[in-house]
Amino acid sequence: MKYKVIIQLTGNEEALIKSVYSQINNLLKALSENVDIELVCHGNSLPFVINEDERWSNIISQLLSKSVRIVACENMLAAQFKNKTDLFPGIETVPAAIAELVVKQQEGWSYIKAG
Repeated sequence: MKYKVIIQLTGNEEALIKSVYSQINNLLKALSENVDIELVCHGNSLPFVINEDERWSNIISQLLSKSVRIVACENMLAAQFKNKTDLFPGIETVPAAIAELVVKQQEGWSYIKAG
């Protein structure tokens, strides 16, 4: 059985980022190759995905190297006058994070709010 997990990240606080990173690693350790993970970033998570000061580059790189899909909300980017080229390399976009969460849950993905 292949498990599918979608995690919602709406903040950029250090404790929150470290917590979601730990949760993802725990999932990967427990379920190994049997889990697909998508981290959906919106709201106040913009500093995480654009990573201007490279504060989160190590965490982002490690997640991407473990095949965790990280997506940023295009609405969030537009609201802050950012675009896809401002994202950390490897981060993808979705038109609306809230719609991505609804669709994935309807497809049977387990939902987790980061934190």
